[in-house]
Amino acid sequence: MKITIDREDLLPILANMANIADRRPVQPILAHVLIEAAGQHCRFVATDLEVQLSADLDHPVEAPGTCAVPARKLYDICRALPEHTPIEFHKDGEKLLLKAAKSRFTLHILPSDQFPYLSTHSSLCKGNGNAKTFREALAVVANTMAQNDARLFLNGVLVEVEGQELRLVATDGHRLAMMTLPFASSLESGSYQAILPRKAVLELLRILDDGDIVLEMSDASFLLNDGTQQFACKLIDAKYPDYRRVIPQGHPRFAILDRQAFKSALQQSDVLVSDRNPTTHLHLENDQMTLRSRNEEQEEGEIQIPVEYQGDALDIAFNSRYLTDTTQIFPQESLRMRVKDSDSSAVFTPVDGNNPLYIIMPVRL
Repeated sequence: MKITIDREDLLPILANMANIADRRPVQPILAHVLIEAAGQHCRFVATDLEVQLSADLDHPVEAPGTCAVPARKLYDICRALPEHTPIEFHKDGEKLLLKAAKSRFTLHILPSDQFPYLSTHSSLCKGNGNAKTFREALAVVANTMAQNDARLFLNGVLVEVEGQELRLVATDGHRLAMMTLPFASSLESGSYQAILPRKAVLELLRILDDGDIVLEMSDASFLLNDGTQQFACKLIDAKYPDYRRVIPQGHPRFAILDRQAFKSALQQSDVLVSDRNPTTHLHLENDQMTLRSRNEEQEEGEIQIPVEYQGDALDIAFNSRYLTDTTQIFPQESLRMRVKDSDSSAVFTPVDGNNPLYIIMPVRL
């Protein structure tokens, strides 16, 4: 194998591969990136047996061949080289020789036939969408995923396809986020559900950019193709709870909040929030919201902001971090907060619709 590739073409590919490759692998090959070169085409593949990323690069090949190279070392070498440096790859037995300007490196490689491709299954649902839209929707729900929860289905994001819509849902048991986006689906009737694992979600947030994507989903695997990259992962083998039962209906009270004013008030309130129990108390009355915080040293903060609210006075408390997330989830300048009483969850949505939707359970007063 012999190829010469410009550093700037190679670096973003290797950055993604190094993140996928397992740093403490059970099998040594899982710390490697597979390089396949033939004709006018190079392919790079990395996997940890849970997620897999392939990237294609159209580039003339001087001599075809394949090899598995330590992913992190190769990335670190390329990153340290000067910009726009041509890098020559030359496979020599069990070694890969790298030449770049006046630099020379020799890396130990493994046979390509040891590389374990992630197995995929026949597609049950296929459709087209936009990478940027899909990434933004994932970003909305990603913060509400659980982490290392014994209930495996909470450690990921539900992907639900109904007709020509794709819905993403995540919850950690204390809050829930949901985002719906258009999706040109192959489903003519019924629905499809899958649970993306946490690592897959975080990797997709990192690698997705813009352009068209094709999604193919089965009962055990998820594939995304953007034309130059192919991402695959195993799905969480569990049934997601009925999230619709968590969405409150008939909350009679609501407040209209200015997002920037609410964000500023939360930043001020958080200064004196308890580290052990980060709680912010909200008091709603007569077109005004008062945010109160208190810590173990008996220090207190109180901030008032104008809101649109008519109704009986209401006191309700929430985890401060969950409230702060509302100012990150919604791009709109005005938010609607629907509430029932101090013991019921609050629903945050844009003023003119329900997409995205964010639900927070209260803290007992």
